[in-house]
Amino acid sequence: MNNKKLGNEWEKELCENLRRKGYWVHFINPDKRGAQPFDIIAVQDGVAVAIECKTLTPTEKYFRINRIEENQRLAFEKWLACGNAMPVIAIKYGDEYKAIYWDELRDKGKVKL
Repeated sequence: MNNKKLGNEWEKELCENLRRKGYWVHFINPDKRGAQPFDIIAVQDGVAVAIECKTLTPTEKYFRINRIEENQRLAFEKWLACGNAMPVIAIKYGDEYKAIYWDELRDKGKVKL
């Protein structure tokens, strides 16, 4: 299975998991160029969270900031400047999941899984 298909399946899976937990969930469709600021907006109890979904192979030990595109970095910073909750990178690697807050990745450049 190619990386794009894995990523699309992960986005759908996460949207469904969040819905089951009571979140209002909106998937952001990419524009004609394939760009989008992030993948999902999830809201619960008046708190909106921007989520970018990424997949890695089960053997990868770190998630690196270079996996986040420049337009996504700018969108995360604007999201924060508007007073919203810290954006999250939701990573799936094999059958495991990890959520990394944007400030942790931004400050360190990479995060150990």
